[in-house]
Amino acid sequence: MSGPEEQDMAAMQAHITRPKTLSLLEQSRLKATVDSLPPKSVADFLLSVCIKHGVDIFFYFDQAQVIDELVQFYSNPTSPLRSDPSFICLLLGIFALGSHWTPLERPSTSPQTLQSEECDSGHVFFRQAKLLIPDIIERSCLRSIQACFLLGVYLMPLSAVGSSYIYMGLALRKALAFDLHQSSDDQILDEREREIRRRLWWSIYSLERCTTIKLNRPRSVDAGIIKTPLPVPLPSLDKAQKFDNIQLQIAYARLITILDRATDSETRSTEATKPAEPANMEAELREWKKSLPEDFEVENINPRDSRYRAVFHLYLNYYYAWIAIGKVSLITAVRATLQHHLGQESQPLRIDGTIERLSKSCTKAARKLLQLFEDLTRIRNTARFSFTDFQGCSIATIVTLIAGIIERDSTYESRVTFGLNCLRDMAAGNLTAKVGVRFVETLQAISNEAAHKLRQSGTFSGQLEEDIESLQPSAYNDWAAWLASQHQPQTNIFDSTVEQGTATGPEITRRERSAPNADLCNLQTTDEDAGWSGQVLEPLSTTRLLMQQPTEVPEPLVVAENDFTSTIYGDDQSFLIGLTGLDVLDFAGYSTQLD
Repeated sequence: MSGPEEQDMAAMQAHITRPKTLSLLEQSRLKATVDSLPPKSVADFLLSVCIKHGVDIFFYFDQAQVIDELVQFYSNPTSPLRSDPSFICLLLGIFALGSHWTPLERPSTSPQTLQSEECDSGHVFFRQAKLLIPDIIERSCLRSIQACFLLGVYLMPLSAVGSSYIYMGLALRKALAFDLHQSSDDQILDEREREIRRRLWWSIYSLERCTTIKLNRPRSVDAGIIKTPLPVPLPSLDKAQKFDNIQLQIAYARLITILDRATDSETRSTEATKPAEPANMEAELREWKKSLPEDFEVENINPRDSRYRAVFHLYLNYYYAWIAIGKVSLITAVRATLQHHLGQESQPLRIDGTIERLSKSCTKAARKLLQLFEDLTRIRNTARFSFTDFQGCSIATIVTLIAGIIERDSTYESRVTFGLNCLRDMAAGNLTAKVGVRFVETLQAISNEAAHKLRQSGTFSGQLEEDIESLQPSAYNDWAAWLASQHQPQTNIFDSTVEQGTATGPEITRRERSAPNADLCNLQTTDEDAGWSGQVLEPLSTTRLLMQQPTEVPEPLVVAENDFTSTIYGDDQSFLIGLTGLDVLDFAGYSTQLD
């Protein structure tokens, strides 16, 4: 391309990417948002909480830069940051995500209030950020990408398959449009800027890919188009971060690439290629674990350290990967056992060695995962509700229940009891999660029935197997006082239909009857005050449940106006299946692999 043409192209690109002048309406909207922001003490507190508890294994923003910009924003009334909708939206995303973790910073001397602990206090910031999305959606800058990413992360506990999925997709598309997935050779960018682009891309891509895998969503991006390398340590950048988690970022990105290949090959492979591929994935997972830094041991980390939950989530996803690789084999082994003994087959039971090995690996991973949650519960470091935590605990409990159909050791009952109790605690304030817990409780009844039938047939095995710095209390109090001063009525958006008594009986009935498998459960309408134990099961056939493909339940969940569960696509059933990990039961397309 000739010189003049290059200059014309550069001028055109500059015109496209140059921030547009705000209209009067946009200026008015932005000013109203700025005027409603909390005072600096509260802003500092929420930013600190976001960094300490919310950053986890991701890169959201350059922490040192945002801390400095926050000072400028509050100290200088004429700061250009006050007229930048992307920065304001980024701040709101930080405040919203930080609000989710404020209960972990409540001093023991501060009373727990319903408003600050039970309601979604971050929603006040999300509502404001949502109004600014039209102003930033076409802006080509890192801040606009970061803002969408943070809002997507904030929304995950509320609607992983709905609003969060959309905001995460928006962040991913904007990152693609900004060429973050490409290896930049732009001489204008210095080493620090290149590394920030890499870290932001891999954080967005890895979380979005991990979520789509767990929710059985289509992959949004072909991994083959990614040319930018993985993040690398950069001392000049890392030392300035309040929470330096670069090694965690790298480890997580590498783990998700392995998980992605494992689950992708599982769906594409033929029966002939299946035995070889899991072995490769198993070897990669073991090598990944060996490559972790020596200090990545949860038991050796102070529970108050920001790294604790980050390393916890790293191992959670590691054990989830083992479950993802072996879940089909586990179902196949259980189904074959039920077929043989309850179907009164005359031929000897023969299960492929690879299937048996993967089945045991899946069960072992579930046991390890529940042990992680036992440690987390013991030190009281659990969050009110976390999609990642709930889904991980749920699938570990489900795998334990399925494996328990054919074999139980002396710790089986205690593991199942702990898993269910942990799920009930995490589901507090979230109606969808509570319904998910009931699905798992129903699966427990199915598992017990199947084990009882096998015991009657004389084949059930009940033998033993061998087998950091704390924030100032006054900062939290300032935050609680500011939140209380907001006179907008705050209802519990998680559980408004039940807690506020706004749902009618038929609506609750429809919610509870939207099971992912018509043979799985038949839940009768119960009063919330009676708890979740008053369920009635229709006659169950475990063999039929495990032998047949899941049937459709045409009636969707009824969602309250303030509930973030997906209503856009009518995917409440899909969300519940993914949320609880009940997709383990969806083994359509895999035949029983018997010799």
